[in-house]
Amino acid sequence: MGRFVAGLSVCISLLALAPAAGAQPIRTGVFDPAKFPKAATQQTAFDQVQATGSTFVRLSLYWRSIAPQDRPSGFDAENPASSGYYWNWFDDQVRLALARGLEPIAEIVFAPRWASAGDANGIVRPEPAEFGRFARAAAIRYSGTYVPSPGAAPLPRIRFWQAWGEPNRDYFLLPQYEGGRIVSALRYRSMLYAFAAGVHGVHESNRVVAGGLAPLGKKGKPAPLAFMRQLLCVTRSEGRSCDLRVRPVPVDIWSHHPYTSGGPTHHALGRDDVAIGDLPEMRALLRKAIRLGHIRSHGPVPFWVTEFSWDTRPPDPQGLASWLHARWTSEALYRMWRSGVSLVIWYRIQDEPLSQSMAQSGFFTTQGAAKRSLKAFRFPLVAFRRPGAVYVWGRTPYSLTGRVAVEAKVGRAWRQLAVLRAGSDGVFRQTLRTRVRASAVRGRLLGAPDLTLPFSLTPVPDRFVNPFGCGGVIPC
Repeated sequence: MGRFVAGLSVCISLLALAPAAGAQPIRTGVFDPAKFPKAATQQTAFDQVQATGSTFVRLSLYWRSIAPQDRPSGFDAENPASSGYYWNWFDDQVRLALARGLEPIAEIVFAPRWASAGDANGIVRPEPAEFGRFARAAAIRYSGTYVPSPGAAPLPRIRFWQAWGEPNRDYFLLPQYEGGRIVSALRYRSMLYAFAAGVHGVHESNRVVAGGLAPLGKKGKPAPLAFMRQLLCVTRSEGRSCDLRVRPVPVDIWSHHPYTSGGPTHHALGRDDVAIGDLPEMRALLRKAIRLGHIRSHGPVPFWVTEFSWDTRPPDPQGLASWLHARWTSEALYRMWRSGVSLVIWYRIQDEPLSQSMAQSGFFTTQGAAKRSLKAFRFPLVAFRRPGAVYVWGRTPYSLTGRVAVEAKVGRAWRQLAVLRAGSDGVFRQTLRTRVRASAVRGRLLGAPDLTLPFSLTPVPDRFVNPFGCGGVIPC
C-alpha cells in the first residue's frame, strides 16, 4: 500500500479552483412544524437536529396562538407583557434550540381574527400595521434582555425574523390577484415595511428574512419570479415598473422554497417558476433589484433556502429509494451552494405516520431510527469525473474548520487521493488530477469519527418525482 500511495502521489496534482459564483459558506438547518412545538416531542426533535450537523432551526411563531382571540380593551399590541399574550410555548422552543447551539429563525405567520382584513379565520389577510406591532412585541421579548417574570433570567436573543411564508399562495395570503394584477405582492410589500420597522426598531442588527416563496405558479397562484417582479418593481427587461428608490423594500435576506419534481439539476417547466435548477435566475433578479436601488438592507443580501426536501421510500411508496435520497441530498446542497445559497433548511426532522400525513422527508423514521440520508446532510460530499481528474466538493459537520482525507474506491480498496482543508466556512473543494479509475469517492474528517457516504462517480439521470409523494388525505 505504501508503494501504491507513493506512486499515486506522482499521478495526482491539486489544481486550484477559481472562485465560483457560489464561493460562500453553506450552513444547514431544519424546520419541523409538527415536532418542534409539542412538549412530548420537542426535546427529541431538537436533539435530532443537533445530530444533523446543523446550526439553524426555523421556528413558526404563530401569531394567532400567542395573541388573544379577541382584542381586549386597552390592549397594547407592541408590549409583549400585555394581558392576553401567551408566549410560553414559544419560549420553550427558543431555549431548547439555543441550548443545542442552534440559531433560531422566527417566522411570524397566521394572524388573529381581529388583526385581519375581512377574513373569518385571520390567517390570510393580515393588516400590515398590526403585523408590524406584533413583530415589535416579539422582537422586544426576544431581544436578549427581556425578563419575563420577576427573578427569572432574561429570555434569549433572536436575530433572524422571517416575514410570513409562501405569500404567493392563496392559502397563506389573500387576495392573490385583482384585475390581473398580483396584489398579494403589493400587500406583502406593505407587510415588509411594517415588519422591518418593528424588528429593526428593537435591534438595528436584527435581520429581516423576506420571500420564502412557493416554487411553482398555478391558476390563481402567481409564480415566484412574477411575484418577485411585482414586489420589487422590476420588469422582465430589467427596468423599473415603478420607482422604489425613495422607499425601497426592506430585505436583509431573501429566501425561497425550491421544491422540485426531479433531481438536484431539475428545472421547472414554467417560465417564472423556480425549482432547484432555476435558483440562479432568482438570484439574478434579486441582484437587479439591488442595483436599481429597490432594496434596502444592512449590507450584502444573502440568498437562503428556508424549506426543501424529498420524501423517502419506504415509507412513502412514491418517495425516493434510500440510496437515491442520500445521493440527491448531498448533491442538492452542492447545487444550491453553486447557485449562491448560503443556508439550506430541510423540511422535517422525523417522519409522520403515512396514514396521517404526507411528511415522510425526515432524517429519522417514525420509530426514531436514522436514515441513510442523515449522514449525507450532516457531512455532504459529491464527486464528478473531469477529463483526467475528479472534482470533489464537501462541507464538514457544523461547518467546522478541519482537514478532510479524500479517498477513492479502486476495486474493493479505498485509497487516499489527497488531504483537503476545510476553511472557516467548512467547505472544501478541489479538482484532483489522477489516472486512477475510481468507482466512488468519500471523505474522512481527520481527528474525528465522521466519514461521508461513498459518492458514486457513475452519473444518475434526472427523473420525475413528486417531492411530497402521498399520505394522509392523499391516498397512496
